[in-house]
Amino acid sequence: MISPEMSIPEIIEQFPATQEVFKRHGMYVDGYKALEYENLVATSKVHQLDLTALVAELNQVAAG
Repeated sequence: MISPEMSIPEIIEQFPATQEVFKRHGMYVDGYKALEYENLVATSKVHQLDLTALVAELNQVAAG
């Protein structure tokens, strides 16, 4: 299960299919090193995304 405290690299490593969600929302940089230390809370604020909806979407994709 993906939580708001997780970082993008951590999520992608555990659930590779979620990479497409990050790309769709403009949150993915190839190699994702720039986002290594940001969790979903911080990243969703920067990209002005609804955190609850983002986590739900990621969990849906991660579940397959």
